[in-house]
Amino acid sequence: MAKISVIVPIYKVEKYIRKCVDSLVGQTLSDIEIILVDDGSPDDCGAICDDYAKQDARIKVIHKPNEGLSEARNVGIKAATSEYIGFVDGDDYVVPDMYEVLYKNITEQNADVAVCGLYDCYVNRKVPQYSGQDEFLILNNKEALGAALEGVKFSVNAVNKLYKRGLFAEVRFPKGRLSEDAFTIPKVLASATTVVFDSSPKYYYMHRGESITTSAFKRQDFDVVEAYEQNLELVKKDFADLTKQAEFRLLWAYTYVFDKMVLSENLEDPQSYEEVLKKLRANTPKMLVNSCFSLKRKAAMLVLWLCPGLYKKLLRWQKASRARHND
Repeated sequence: MAKISVIVPIYKVEKYIRKCVDSLVGQTLSDIEIILVDDGSPDDCGAICDDYAKQDARIKVIHKPNEGLSEARNVGIKAATSEYIGFVDGDDYVVPDMYEVLYKNITEQNADVAVCGLYDCYVNRKVPQYSGQDEFLILNNKEALGAALEGVKFSVNAVNKLYKRGLFAEVRFPKGRLSEDAFTIPKVLASATTVVFDSSPKYYYMHRGESITTSAFKRQDFDVVEAYEQNLELVKKDFADLTKQAEFRLLWAYTYVFDKMVLSENLEDPQSYEEVLKKLRANTPKMLVNSCFSLKRKAAMLVLWLCPGLYKKLLRWQKASRARHND
């Protein structure tokens, strides 16, 4: 039995999948099971995966009808045979020793989850998600959940982590939902006993096309709000000390949705726009005193509270600026 199983959902990533799989095949921890889940990809991804499986016995390929990222991961979890599992997205890649480091940390600390740092990668640059000093932390579930909700050292992303497979015995990614990690990973961290965090960036998280600066608003974007509403209820029930972090993340979700509305051409849901605007303006005082919000976001909310029209102009200027620097 392999020491770890790595699950890779694959859909329309023909340009990137080889770099992803090569980074897993070349891991310094060689005792690894690589599960490539072809989620009905209409390009040559399925054939590419099959070619890799012919060359490396550690690779298992699962072909299935397209049902989305969540269900692809769920199928991979069910197929995994190792005690520990990890997730890599098909258009990302990892540092050669990532899983050796995560496995060493999770086993030596007898932890349930091991987390490493990651790089946010754009066309012309890469930025460590956490820019602070190198850290190695042993956290309990409350500390880990709080850190993930704050999103400074690490976030609710499913990737850049190694988990005891048992944590997913009763937890699955929600089929057909956006922001699937926000629905799932907080529950996993809440059920853990020990989480080890090594801030060294080992995962390359690629930002391509579909981001807040390029994709139009759709009703399904409200999934992120529902996810963090659920997380707030979880926190109120079991981790009351984390209410500030959970409220921050829920209000952040509303700003995420609102910004996508502002940046969308020909918004077709003016009622929802007005509801979210009203929600954010009513909660501006709470956001201004919540230390989880950055000074930049607090200033933006103050602008929105005073003059929504100016907020729209500044956000559109910021979109153009990001496009120049990140593309």
